[in-house]
Amino acid sequence: MTLAERRPGGPPPKEVSSGRYMITDDCTSCGVCEYMCPQDAIKEAPNRFVIRRHLCDGCAECVPYCPVRAIVPAAEFAARQQETRTAQLRRILKRD
Repeated sequence: MTLAERRPGGPPPKEVSSGRYMITDDCTSCGVCEYMCPQDAIKEAPNRFVIRRHLCDGCAECVPYCPVRAIVPAAEFAARQQETRTAQLRRILKRD
């Protein structure tokens, strides 16, 4: 079974071989990613999980299992964090 066949709800990640993934603040600390990582690169930290970059080989096995899609390529991390902050602020201010 390929990664594309296992990925629920969308196409496979764009940067499977990049070797650089990060977990955004959208993480709900469910722990699924830690269990799915074959390299043991994901560990629990206060309030969320983190990817230890020196252990991550970029296989992206964890990506399709994150229920909130919090695991993103490092190149997209800053933009995703900003989107999250903007959404939080809009909720607080009750604006669309």
